[in-house]
Amino acid sequence: MIFRAYGWKFVPICILYSILEISIHSSQPLFLGGLVSYFAEGQTDISKQQAYLYATGIVLCSLVATLCFHPFMFYLFEVGTRIRLACSGLVYRKCLRSSVTADNRGMSGFAIAVLSSDLPQFDITFYFFHDLWKGPIEACIMGYLMYLQVGWPAIVGLGFIIIFIPLQGWAAKASAHFRYESAEHGDDRVNLMNEIITAMQVIKMYAWEKSFAKLIAIIRKKEVKAIRGSMNIYAALQCTNMISKFSLFISLVAYVYTGDIVTAKKVFIVSSYYDVLNDSLLHFWPLAVTTWAETVVCARRVVMFLMQSEDPADGGIENFAMDDDDDKGNFSGRVHNPRAIKKGVFLHNLTASWDKVDSESRRKHIDNVSAVITEKQFVGIVGNVGSGKTTLLNAILGELEIIHGNVEVNGQVSYAPQEAWVFEGSIRDNIVFVEKYDEARYKAVLNACELERDISLFPYGDSTIVGERGISLSGGQKARIGLARAVYRQADIYVFDDPLSAVDSHVGKLLLSKCFNRFLTDKIRILVTHHIHHLKNTDHLILMENARVVEQGPYETLKHSIVFRALLEQEEEDSKQALKHTDSIIDNDKKDTKDEVERVTKQDKGEDRKENQMQGSVRLQTYLSYFHALGKPWVIIFVFLLFIMARACEALMDIFIARWATWEETQPTEHDSYAEYTSKRKRMVSIYTVLIICTLVLYIARTFGFFMICLKISLRLHDSLFNGIIRSYMYFFNTNPSGRILNRFSSDINNIDVALPQAMLDSISFIVNAVAVLVVVATANYWLLIPAFIMILLLYACRGLYIGASRSLKRIEVMTRSPVYSHTNQTFQGLTTIRALHASRHLEAEFHDHQNNNTSALYLYVTTNRAFAFWTDLICVLYILAVTFSFLLINQEFYSGDVGLAITQSMSLVIMCQWGMRQTAEMENNMTSVERVIEYIELPTEPSLETDASVRLPENWPATGRMHFKDLKLKYSENSDYILKGLNFSIKPTEKIGIVGRTGAGKSSIIQAIFRLARNDGLLDIDGFDIERLGLHDLRSRISIIPQDPVLFSGALRFNLDPFDERTDEEIWHALDDVKLKNYVKSLEGGLSTRVYDGGSNFSMGQKQLICMARAILRHNKILIMDEATANVDPETDKFIQEAIHTKFEKCTVLTIAHRLHTVMDNDRVLVMDAGSAVELGHPHQLLQNPEGHLFKFVEKTGPGTSKHLRYIAEQSYRKRVTNKKSE
Repeated sequence: MIFRAYGWKFVPICILYSILEISIHSSQPLFLGGLVSYFAEGQTDISKQQAYLYATGIVLCSLVATLCFHPFMFYLFEVGTRIRLACSGLVYRKCLRSSVTADNRGMSGFAIAVLSSDLPQFDITFYFFHDLWKGPIEACIMGYLMYLQVGWPAIVGLGFIIIFIPLQGWAAKASAHFRYESAEHGDDRVNLMNEIITAMQVIKMYAWEKSFAKLIAIIRKKEVKAIRGSMNIYAALQCTNMISKFSLFISLVAYVYTGDIVTAKKVFIVSSYYDVLNDSLLHFWPLAVTTWAETVVCARRVVMFLMQSEDPADGGIENFAMDDDDDKGNFSGRVHNPRAIKKGVFLHNLTASWDKVDSESRRKHIDNVSAVITEKQFVGIVGNVGSGKTTLLNAILGELEIIHGNVEVNGQVSYAPQEAWVFEGSIRDNIVFVEKYDEARYKAVLNACELERDISLFPYGDSTIVGERGISLSGGQKARIGLARAVYRQADIYVFDDPLSAVDSHVGKLLLSKCFNRFLTDKIRILVTHHIHHLKNTDHLILMENARVVEQGPYETLKHSIVFRALLEQEEEDSKQALKHTDSIIDNDKKDTKDEVERVTKQDKGEDRKENQMQGSVRLQTYLSYFHALGKPWVIIFVFLLFIMARACEALMDIFIARWATWEETQPTEHDSYAEYTSKRKRMVSIYTVLIICTLVLYIARTFGFFMICLKISLRLHDSLFNGIIRSYMYFFNTNPSGRILNRFSSDINNIDVALPQAMLDSISFIVNAVAVLVVVATANYWLLIPAFIMILLLYACRGLYIGASRSLKRIEVMTRSPVYSHTNQTFQGLTTIRALHASRHLEAEFHDHQNNNTSALYLYVTTNRAFAFWTDLICVLYILAVTFSFLLINQEFYSGDVGLAITQSMSLVIMCQWGMRQTAEMENNMTSVERVIEYIELPTEPSLETDASVRLPENWPATGRMHFKDLKLKYSENSDYILKGLNFSIKPTEKIGIVGRTGAGKSSIIQAIFRLARNDGLLDIDGFDIERLGLHDLRSRISIIPQDPVLFSGALRFNLDPFDERTDEEIWHALDDVKLKNYVKSLEGGLSTRVYDGGSNFSMGQKQLICMARAILRHNKILIMDEATANVDPETDKFIQEAIHTKFEKCTVLTIAHRLHTVMDNDRVLVMDAGSAVELGHPHQLLQNPEGHLFKFVEKTGPGTSKHLRYIAEQSYRKRVTNKKSE
């Protein structure tokens, strides 16, 4: 397909350039032979004028090659870049169409791997395309020309080269295999890193760093094994440079034993041809084959990505209406008619599944559902956890595979998901999204969604930048922004997946009144909620159970049904006045911590947090740090000595051949004894044999030794990077997008693994070779040191001009990659929302903008690189000019062998400088990846994970759960203000403490302080031990937490419960039984080995929260922290969790971060936080006796009915406590 689109453009140009290059390569050695013959002892056939013509021919060949080569290569880069951009567009378009089914999880990491590792291959693919046919043609032409010079020995030497071609083919195939393997393991590693970065706070609080480090190490070991195989092949290919030397050796030895005289002309013509053939057949041709083999692998991976399952809606029918019942009965699928006159949603015997069509065990996630939703209706959907409410909405949106029946959606759709999607950008951008800005509607939406006050409190209003995943927003704010985005869109049908769960009852009532009942009064509204009391004003209710609709109808009709009353009883059981789920108005914050981070980072002035860009040249310290990672300096010194020794041995061999040819030419006049002549020739062959074997051994040792060093360094740098990341403070993750961090683990590590070692080997070889060439040329004519010195100055000046621009452009290019990956990652996070709001085209345009920014930097970088290479080659051509004509202009006798040696060495300098100077710059550019990795390695790290041996911590610590806070302060970074401002209070063993306060009051910062996720000052004593003296793992592993946002990781369910394999299966089943999940897990095909997909997408929100509770039960700790774990679950699950806490953790100290007052009114004491300080602490009943108190005011604001109920709960708890004390 690529060739059909682009082949006609570049193939003819490749053919024309190949003809030119073959002509130059064929004629230049002949010009050299003619010039060398002029200096032969006693020759009279060639005049000085002819010698000048030969010299001019040599120079012109080099000049024409330089003038044509660089424009040609730049053209091929443009072709490759166009193809890469086209394929990148396809990949992102596929991202937008990807299915959100559990089977398709991990696509985010796969997409990033394809964009970062596979598609860049197209940038270099076409560089060597013409070498696929040029090499064999050159072999035929040059074989014939060599045959004319030395006869059949030339064919023997050429045959030796040809023998290695099948080995090169095998190497290419093996290289592709290793490339595929390393790419697969790299994908797995990046996917896992994506999960780790996203869930870093949970990993730290559970003290699971070592467990995930072990998983990463296992994957990395497999990846490195594949890279080692690829490196070994590359190292072997590097040694093929010696094959031309061996071919010349074979030809010369064969020629000697035929009795012919070895002349300088024949030696250097044959030598030049072998050098060309060596590059053509054993370097560029295999490189072309290998590059294309790797490109095929990359293309297959792209195809594999493109063949992943897609959003079923893409297979639906647009702009079509089913007019009669027969159509509805016969048609199976989804129909969406946005411009339909009769608006509504019609479900007819709908059966749908998340599973793929070809899945062996395809389950029915929606089973035979029928419903009719007509214009202006307000429809509520209720049911227990896992009953299929969210799945039904997804079926309406077209996200499920329809097995039977149909969905007809007539009208434009808007959607707000259960987990609000907030992307990196301003608040206004998040609300307006892809719609046109209408100020009047925008302000009306802000009012309807209760966002006006929040926005007024932000430092820069609605221009305030929120980080990726909304890191600077509370959960309630994210939910309302997501709601506002859906409402702002002009639509006919509004689908809401429980957006009210993250807000308090006061705000919830206002949203129902202002948004659902007034602002959207003439629209179709479909609302999923756990809170049945919100549904009294709905026109139609749908009750779901086990993926089926069990009942539906108006509220007044259904309120007498058995199923509906059961749901109501679950909701009313604790409150008896439908107040069980009344939230306090003091806090709609889902993540206090992130609100406080927002306060800390106000100095960002509403601008995006920019990635640090290094300035100036790569520091020497970066190189030293790179090699220091090995930890064995003597090994590095030894390998560098091998480079020098190998090149010195090769230079001796070249000088020896030149002197041998000169000796052969002068031999008949200097010696009369044939026996002595024959003996010396044999001695020459013996010396030649020893030199070539020594050179080969040293080349093999230095190449394999160097790659072995680089691989070990790469492995250690990755381990250090992972350690640096996972040991960083949470503030780092709250202020850096995941794409930026992932870029270090994908692109930068890939550069360090592969590109940097190759560039560094070429650079070191170039420096050593250049010095050797200058020495060899000087031995032939010491006057050539003068042009050599001038050439070095010019090259250094040229490099100085280039390297600064190149380095900066490389850094910019690397930095502009991060937004591409972040944008892709964010797209997957909000995929359903994007599709529901028909925002795909807009997101695709943004992706192309990011791509264009990155490509612009890359284009400038390559342009600069190519210009530098052009001028470098031109300087080298001038040096060839000086060397070639110096022998004719200087009035001095020269041996023909020395002339040939000097010119061939200077000619090799063109290719050497062309590649070497580029690679030295490439090495420095790739060292920016090391620089970026070291930047993260050197991040401020948390204190030690292990407790110092001097601290004797009991095995059962904490035994009681007593906690004492003394002047405890907390801040997120060294330069930020204190968030907690001197807390002083104590918590008794087994005491139940509720912590309340307004948004940003510092409630969740107490969790941060207890787990030491930030920087603490002051004292926090737990059971007699200052936690600052304890290792973080000893501290965190002995405190349990049930977070508000349940986090599951891809892998086995058992791993999610017990990653260190510390518990038996029996204990795990018992814990699952405690949370009423045992039967459900047993019903799954794998039991405890059931695969959990990315983010736990194959479990409902309630089930994920119960799994988190099972984790806490398994840990048997004396301290439990609850971060309002029931905000997003249905009444039955909420009731069960509250009961389980009272029974399973009765003898534990429990701290509850309360976003709902009813959850803490029966606690032993309530701590009220305000602006980072503890302003009240006492039993809730006692605190409510103070009309000026904070808790009193919070309760009053809940309204007369709710406040009365909350006071009743507090009073009953107080009386029970007093009674218990009297009985004791």
